[in-house]
This record gives sequence, structure tokens and C-alpha cells, in this order.
Amino acid sequence: MRFYLTTPIYYVNSTPHIGHAYTTALGDVLVRNHRQRGEETFYLTGVDEHATKVWRVAQEQGLEPQEYADQIAVPWRELAPKMNASVDFFIRTSDDGHKRFVRDFLQRIYDSGDIYEDVYAGWYCVGCEAFKTEEELTEDGLCKDHLTKPEWIEEKNYFFRLSAYQDKLLALYDERPDFVLPGFRFNEARSFIAGGLQDFSISRAGQPWGIPLPWDESQVAYVWADALINYLSALSYAREGEDLEAEFWPVVHHLLAKDILRFHCVYWPAMLLSAG
Repeated sequence: MRFYLTTPIYYVNSTPHIGHAYTTALGDVLVRNHRQRGEETFYLTGVDEHATKVWRVAQEQGLEPQEYADQIAVPWRELAPKMNASVDFFIRTSDDGHKRFVRDFLQRIYDSGDIYEDVYAGWYCVGCEAFKTEEELTEDGLCKDHLTKPEWIEEKNYFFRLSAYQDKLLALYDERPDFVLPGFRFNEARSFIAGGLQDFSISRAGQPWGIPLPWDESQVAYVWADALINYLSALSYAREGEDLEAEFWPVVHHLLAKDILRFHCVYWPAMLLSAG
């Protein structure tokens, strides 16, 4: 008799647009429906602040990243109330509660033996905040979503053993045919897993804006290894003095867009499995 829904947390490199409004409104419709059934509901939205593109916009405006984030978070916080959407908690990834939780979560993954140090060399699309393989680029070497040339990055950082979770993820998908909806997105995610998983970088060495790793504070968490955890971290401090994890985590549902399918439906469940 409970229902927990999250929107993706939105990048604050600019102000909200109609896509963010649509997602927020759609989430509110779903939550209201469950609330009208007499269920106890929790609706989470918020902003993702520790992205490279956010850091660069702050630099362009001559502001410290936190100063910029504090300013731009205001119109984002106002979005849901302006639409009469009933949000239970608005999370910012610069919240102290979130940062503490992320460090504990990543430490659990590190302690499980799924983190190792290596050199990353490859293309990085700042617009996607994602590393790109040659196959994911156009013939001209451009990002297919932004039609811009990714940046070549070569740095020593930490990797997550995603490859170790291929069989476990396939088993999860086979046990849960409703794990991703609609069905054709389920098939897309499962096919990606079945095609072979590569370990991914979980930290950034060349960027000061982010959450320092608990075992190596010279590096910060890769933006997705920070942002995805918000869905769980919010439950630990949304209501002062309460931990809502036992109540709402078993009934969590994530709204997402097709371009972030891999992060939510492959990386995120693997990280959760690693963290126990």
C-alpha cells in the first residue's frame, strides 16, 4: 500500500524547459493516482549539480560552482509548485545528507572489491556527461545526441567492475519481466547487457567540483556515480530524524528518458547489487 516515484534529477546548467515540466507533471499524475487509492506515497524530484557542464557554466559566469548552484536551484525548486505538483522532497546533490550517503555507498562498493584503479583514455561528451565508444559516434566522430565532438580524456582514475555483474543482471531481467517498461525498452536494456558489459570509470581526476571519494580524496565521484544514488540517499534525510528506506525503497519506481536508459537500467542495478 505504498508507492515511491522519482523523476530524473535535472542538470542545473540552465533553467527548466518544457521537457522537465512534462516529466514533473507526469510524475505528479502517477503519484496522485496512487494516493487516491489510499496508498502512502512519496514523490521525489531535484537537481544534479556535480556535472562538468555545470562547473563550466559557473566558470563562464565568474562564480564558484556552489555559488552558481545555489542561485540556479531557485527556479528549479519553484517548478513543481508553479505546476501544482505535490512533491514530497526536493533533493540537491550538494546537500550534506546526500554527500555523506554517497561516500558511504561508494565505500561499500569499494569494500566489496568491485573498484580498481586504471588509466582511462577515450571520448567524453560533456553534454551527455558520458564516455563514448567509437560505435556510439557518427562517422564524423560526433555525439549522435548533441552533434558535437566529444573531448579526448586520458587520466588515471577508478573503475567499477560492471563486467562482473553481467550474469546477475541477466538473471534479474529474466526474473522480473516488468523491470523496465515499456517492453521494447526492456529488450533494449537486456540486449545491451547480453552484448557484453565493460567496466566504467567511477571517478574523475581532472575536475575539482564533486564529492571526494572516501578512499582517495584527490578524486571526485563521476557524476552518475553521485546522481543515481540520490534515489536512495533522499530517504535517509528527507524527514528529519527518520529513515524511510524500509518503507519506500521496496516500492521505488524511476521515471527516465530513453537517453539515460543505460545508466538507470544497467549501471544503477549493478551498483546496488555491489553495495548489497
